[in-house]
Amino acid sequence: MKLRSFEQYSHHLESVAHDTWLTARVKSALAMGEPSLAMHIHVKTHAGTVALSGRVNTHRECEQAVALTRSVQGVVDVDARELLTHVFKPGSFPEAPNAEESAEQRPRSSDDQ
Repeated sequence: MKLRSFEQYSHHLESVAHDTWLTARVKSALAMGEPSLAMHIHVKTHAGTVALSGRVNTHRECEQAVALTRSVQGVVDVDARELLTHVFKPGSFPEAPNAEESAEQRPRSSDDQ
C-alpha cells in the first residue's frame, strides 16, 4: 500500500516538474521572440497544456504568442482564451483590430474596383 502511494506521489512530482520546465521554456521563447510579449503574458502549464493570459495590443501579437508557444518542444496544446487584445488606454482613441495595417497597404478586393 505504501509503495503504491509513493509511486503516485513520485509520478505527480515528475508531472509538476515537467510542467514547470515547460512554463520556463515558453516564457523564454516569448522573451526571445518578442520581449514585450513576455512582459505582458502570463504562462501556466498543466499536463503539457499551456494556458496564456494577459493583454496584448493586436491580434497579430496574440497569434505570434500562440505560434511561439506551439514551437516549444513538449507543449501538447495551447489555451489562449484568456489572452485579451485591443487594450484601450485612458485618453487614447480606439483603433481598428489590425491597426498596424493601413488601408493603403491592404490589397484591393474586386468589389472595390
